[in-house]
Amino acid sequence: MWAKIMRERFGISDPESQKLRFHTQTAGCSLTSQQPYNNVVRVTVQALAAVLGGTQSLHTNSLDEVLALPPRRR
Repeated sequence: MWAKIMRERFGISDPESQKLRFHTQTAGCSLTSQQPYNNVVRVTVQALAAVLGGTQSLHTNSLDEVLALPPRRR
């Protein structure tokens, strides 16, 4: 779909210029300070989903990154 839009709307004929490239970052809001080792599994699943989705650039959160995040307000 992206390549079709690039080709038809913008007149791009080079196949390399028609590629959709994107960056992915795992969700820090899904991590918990009470279960730091479960965070490893959460981030692994998120990273796997990004890779299988075709991301070209990936940033993952660390085991204890939740300790540096501000608390959520409800």
